[in-house]
Amino acid sequence: MASRVEWTATDYAAKDELAEIIDDSGLSLRAIADRMGGVVSHVRIGDIRNGVKAPVRLFEFLAICDVCHADPVATLRRITVRAKQLEQQEGLTGEAARSDANLQTAINDLQRSDLDIAANHDPNKHAHEFDGE
Repeated sequence: MASRVEWTATDYAAKDELAEIIDDSGLSLRAIADRMGGVVSHVRIGDIRNGVKAPVRLFEFLAICDVCHADPVATLRRITVRAKQLEQQEGLTGEAARSDANLQTAINDLQRSDLDIAANHDPNKHAHEFDGE
């Protein structure tokens, strides 16, 4: 079973840059996939462009840059700048971002805890309610 990948600011920046490259190429997703020789499907290219599922992998990044005639080094520089901007906008970097995500996960888990569920099935939960008489 695959685990869910948590996206970083760099992943979001790469998605944004690749979406621009794909759009600027004027090629359809299927045409890009065909020019890659079937190494990456047009569905996966769409997922990368739209930020769906897993972040782009290195070989996918390089293949998209090659087919769309984008300089991978210049693109990586733009991704790095954009990622730093995203981190600054969020006010979180590195460990702080991971801690925030872990805290949110813990809060969500507590909201779904067994105690909440047990309280819904307590036969005495209405014993002290005002009956309006």
